[in-house]
Amino acid sequence: MQPGFMSHKGRFGLNANTDCRRPRFNLCQGCNVDIRMRVRQNSACALNLQSLGPFAGQEVLVRPKNGIYGSANETATAYRPNPGYLGQDHFETRLYFEEGNGKRTFINLKVNVFVVPNL
Repeated sequence: MQPGFMSHKGRFGLNANTDCRRPRFNLCQGCNVDIRMRVRQNSACALNLQSLGPFAGQEVLVRPKNGIYGSANETATAYRPNPGYLGQDHFETRLYFEEGNGKRTFINLKVNVFVVPNL
């Protein structure tokens, strides 16, 4: 495994996914967060946002050119490369969360994706 990537092979945990490698990131109000994600070809990579707090939606700012990205359910989003695609991709999204006092906060997430044949 390359430095900067976490293995999520465990059966348990909020971010378990055997089809991708990505770092964990924290919620910080108005922050810009850049991450690298490795995704196995013809697989999806989910981002479980529940651990960051009450998820309140998102706004996709830059759509990927070689795949699709969007909500998987109420607390997770996912990236899936186009069938057969290998190579780089990129997307950007603004994720909204509810703070304890009812105010909304957000982070801007910029993701550089590397679609590979094997992890």
